[in-house]
Amino acid sequence: MPYCPNCNFEYRPGTPRCPDCSHDLVEGSPPPPQPAPPPPDTEAVRLCRVSEPIEADIIHAALAEVGIPSVINTYGPITGAYLARVVDGATHDYALIFVPRNRLAEARQILAEIETGPTVWPEGMEPQDEEDPAD
Repeated sequence: MPYCPNCNFEYRPGTPRCPDCSHDLVEGSPPPPQPAPPPPDTEAVRLCRVSEPIEADIIHAALAEVGIPSVINTYGPITGAYLARVVDGATHDYALIFVPRNRLAEARQILAEIETGPTVWPEGMEPQDEEDPAD
């Protein structure tokens, strides 16, 4: 089927020129559209490194709660010197969290609030003070 190499529109066979831009049509199919590159301010940048996957999950959830997309890349497991560390196949040595560049400042603020804010326990799940067995 002929198409216009300028507009990339297809036309019925026998049409010699593009009715919109007057270019000669060529046989075949138009090339597939190329995806636009993401805007530079949405490029993924590193927010932080954490040593436990659960920490990354908590940060990821807190960011999602305010609409900040994030990606967690986990690395490991590494057994360490002389196999001193037990590795169960589900343990990761560390994780990196990435967010869009244009949300980095906001994500850093959320991260600071997580690190310094008070712990809020769900009702009924508050830690109980253990009584001293010597009493």
